[in-house]
Amino acid sequence: MLKKHWTIFLPCLVAIGFSLFTISYFGWDKKDFGDTEDYINGANAFLNHTQYPLQSVFHPMFRPPLFSYLIACVWLIFPNSIVAIKLIQVLLHAATVFIAYKTVYEVLRKKQPAFLGALIVAINPLLAAHTIDFYTEPLHTFLCILAMFLIVKFLQNDKYLYFKAFYTGVVFGLATLCRPAILGVAVCVIAVIVLMQLKENKRVKYIFASAFMFFSILLTIAPWTYHNYQETGEFILVNDGFSYNLWLGNLPGTIKLYEGTFASKEENQAFADYYWGEVQFEKVAELEKTDNFSSLKINEREKVWRREAVKNMTADYGLTARLMLGKFQTFWTPFLNRFAYGDKAVNLVALFVIFTYIFGFYGMYLFSKDKTGKKYAIILLVTFAVTTAIHVVIFGFVRYRVPNIDPYLSMLSGVAVWKILSKFFPRLSS
Repeated sequence: MLKKHWTIFLPCLVAIGFSLFTISYFGWDKKDFGDTEDYINGANAFLNHTQYPLQSVFHPMFRPPLFSYLIACVWLIFPNSIVAIKLIQVLLHAATVFIAYKTVYEVLRKKQPAFLGALIVAINPLLAAHTIDFYTEPLHTFLCILAMFLIVKFLQNDKYLYFKAFYTGVVFGLATLCRPAILGVAVCVIAVIVLMQLKENKRVKYIFASAFMFFSILLTIAPWTYHNYQETGEFILVNDGFSYNLWLGNLPGTIKLYEGTFASKEENQAFADYYWGEVQFEKVAELEKTDNFSSLKINEREKVWRREAVKNMTADYGLTARLMLGKFQTFWTPFLNRFAYGDKAVNLVALFVIFTYIFGFYGMYLFSKDKTGKKYAIILLVTFAVTTAIHVVIFGFVRYRVPNIDPYLSMLSGVAVWKILSKFFPRLSS
């Protein structure tokens, strides 16, 4: 099998080389992403068998555990090594490329489009860029694309159907323990699978298997949910923070992020520091006076944040609509923050992303000509829609788009390029 598909390793090697170059450019010692301290604190808790932190360094919430657990596993062998973490993230990017190849080949049964799709995923600058620091993206992206690949296998035939449903659910569960927003996507995807199978001959079997998939997601999350109950005495599926982020993402003043401009990098940073820092501290101080905030249990705090979020969202419906439109545009924009990356990098990335938008959706159309490919395309569209909706309500930044959209459009761009090249080089279509 591997001898027949030896070309699968070329895009993986390109992914490794491109990621290593990107890390070298930014620096192997780079460790300044804002959430890094939380992840490291969580890792040290696992390593030292102490209580997992129930409070972020900067935010009144705690982090999902899986990325911290990955760091802890790596540091068992390479203690406190930043380089080791980055190398693991490089390998995760290469693994994502490997799964992209397997997905295209599984549907089309042709090596050329699989190779091109995997190659475009390998050189996606947004994917490679998240290997340079302590980001959850490489791990989360790999788990998401793996779950979607397993869904292809699930849809193709009913052989070992319940077994396939089980390990697909396990992967979705692990992805949820990395970034919980994917749980909403997974639930919608399972519902769509059930709807698509209603007209099939073995629909009852698939419906039960889909339910089993959902059960295995919950089964995978359950040990951590039980851990949360032991630590807090409360039912907390993965972590808190949704309601807090709902409040933070709907602060009226943040409209400037989407409609305003900044005169300089310093002004942009000052705005971010104020809204993501000082404003929340002021709010917590206010809630301490009105609700005795520090004495509340975690789920009670969530209720308080939901109340405050609703106040933000209902105070001015027009402004809320503008905020959501701005978050939608920012979520799907091909442009990065020019203050953080510079004009040259922003323009190059934008060209790449626009290319994947145009060719990716054309590739999705080509994919849909296959029976399983059509179902996969529908599932991707649902994934795109649900992911967008979740983040339009909370935060709509490019970083949150990357794991659930960019790998697939990159992969399907390869299918489109292959189809176009086949018109000029017929041998490619064989």
